[in-house]
Amino acid sequence: MDDEFPVIEEFRQKGIYNSPISGQNLYHLAVNSSWNHLIDLQQLIKDIFSNQVCKEGLVELSGLNTPTKVLSEIKKGNLPDIVIYDWEYPDAPIHSLKSKEWLLKILRETNAFVFVYSKMRDEIPRFLNTAEFSEFSPRFQLFLKGGKIESSFSAEEFILQYVIGAASKSGKIKIDGIDIEFTANNYLSSASDILYLQRILGNQYVLDELNKIHFSIDDASIEKILNDSNGFLLFNEEKNILIDPDEIKITEKLSPCIKLSFLEVVKRYSIKTLEETLERGIFPLIND
Repeated sequence: MDDEFPVIEEFRQKGIYNSPISGQNLYHLAVNSSWNHLIDLQQLIKDIFSNQVCKEGLVELSGLNTPTKVLSEIKKGNLPDIVIYDWEYPDAPIHSLKSKEWLLKILRETNAFVFVYSKMRDEIPRFLNTAEFSEFSPRFQLFLKGGKIESSFSAEEFILQYVIGAASKSGKIKIDGIDIEFTANNYLSSASDILYLQRILGNQYVLDELNKIHFSIDDASIEKILNDSNGFLLFNEEKNILIDPDEIKITEKLSPCIKLSFLEVVKRYSIKTLEETLERGIFPLIND
């Protein structure tokens, strides 16, 4: 979902931009048009459409240029499994509440996993760190368009592997071209969850640790990888929130806090909760 898909006269005359743009047409735009500052999205479309999961019909890729069109499709019963959600639009600049309201509607009216995908990522957490989004926290992820954390996947690489993993439901995922064998366990629900582990701990660390265990993921290997990292979060019982220890101003205001290792966080909550806390700095927990 993006308002800056390249506009070509042939497609405009056919009214292609007025309804969901098919995967074939998105691929045509990706191959034949200039995407200027959206080259990372351009490459992501190429990678998804040319992947085996698309060729086998396991993924149906489509594009829409406004959130209102997405919501209209949802009302028609066309429910997405994954949404790549651009935050800024001409009638909804970065500080507008419209994007927040549209996102909430998508989360409420579908079971989709939503990648909030924006060049202005650092401006967005204040809209998402609210009670309204707490119940949906396992179902959305904030990413920087074209962003790459040192020694980590780019946003686009993560999204691609997530889509492939969700569609194929295979027991493998690739990290730097290496097949990682996955066995269902108490910490990761699917092979694509390995990507959260990689973003939390860094690409090289995860590869080095996986090499020690013959590139196999199960309960024991997850516990070892998390324990050996020596990472931890802080938990404030009064406010029922998790805090990244690097957020000094927050921890000073909310002391005393309990120290929880990465493994304890994953055992109590989830790998997604750990990743979200590190991404956002603070994570409000939902009372049972």
